[in-house]
Amino acid sequence: MKVKKIIIILLMLIFITGCTNINDLSYDDILNTISSDVKGANTYRRGFSFYKPDGLAIQNAGLNYIIFSSNNVNYYMYLDFINYREGTEITPKISNNSLYNKKINNNGFLGYIDIKLWQNNQYLIEIMYNYAKIEVMVDKDLINDVLINSINILKSIRYNDTIIDIILKSDSLDYTEEVFDIFKDVSSNSNTLQFETDNVDEDVEEEIKDTDYIN
Repeated sequence: MKVKKIIIILLMLIFITGCTNINDLSYDDILNTISSDVKGANTYRRGFSFYKPDGLAIQNAGLNYIIFSSNNVNYYMYLDFINYREGTEITPKISNNSLYNKKINNNGFLGYIDIKLWQNNQYLIEIMYNYAKIEVMVDKDLINDVLINSINILKSIRYNDTIIDIILKSDSLDYTEEVFDIFKDVSSNSNTLQFETDNVDEDVEEEIKDTDYIN
């Protein structure tokens, strides 16, 4: 019985310490993890795969966007197949009015992180990397969690060139500037956070079931 109590206490300490470590990390500390080991893909979509952190659920998806949710927080991810295939260089977003703005340069792969106070005392997080962009509106105390999840997703994305070429040559990709141009500033991008998915193909929900699986 005494041994059991000791084990429970140790587990509680590990849990508490883990939570404290996450909250105590600086944004620079989290950004530096982008160069750490990439977790293997556990989620597969048409044209790409990626690692989905535990606790995130896919709420909606199309050919080149996914909406995740976790604890009433929505993550909007857009993938830029066109600029990926063209090898377009990403221009980091520079802002002097942000809580945090930093260029990402990891072995020649460019991107940026931008965090700014937006509305209702919430913060808009934009992370662009690996030809994909995640946008999240969140309370300040959840910023670190969102950054860690977003970085783990973005750095794990692997594209399938053959499938993407087929998609780009077909009429199935509704690639409009207003919705999917991730190289635009969010403030001039037709409120991408309010992007509606009413025009998604009827088989999207079934596609999620078929292709979103864990090895």
